[in-house]
Amino acid sequence: MQCEAEIRLEFPDEHSARAAEKALSHEGAVGPRSSCELKRSGKSMRVSIAAKDAVAMRATLNAFMREFQVFESLEMGRLQYNKKEV
Repeated sequence: MQCEAEIRLEFPDEHSARAAEKALSHEGAVGPRSSCELKRSGKSMRVSIAAKDAVAMRATLNAFMREFQVFESLEMGRLQYNKKEV
């Protein structure tokens, strides 16, 4: 069964979106049973995922969600640090 999913994200600014795109660009070759495509426009990002089966889809989604959680934590720290400098 072929599976498809799409994740859409909105970042606080374009700088954050570009940083996430660069950090996630290695995820394109996630494995032999799934593939993904990243597209960024301004501060928005779209991740399209295709997988050969539900298990591969779940694994790929989990990998991206972990990456997004780490990135979100780093961005929150960056934004709080920038507020302190002002």
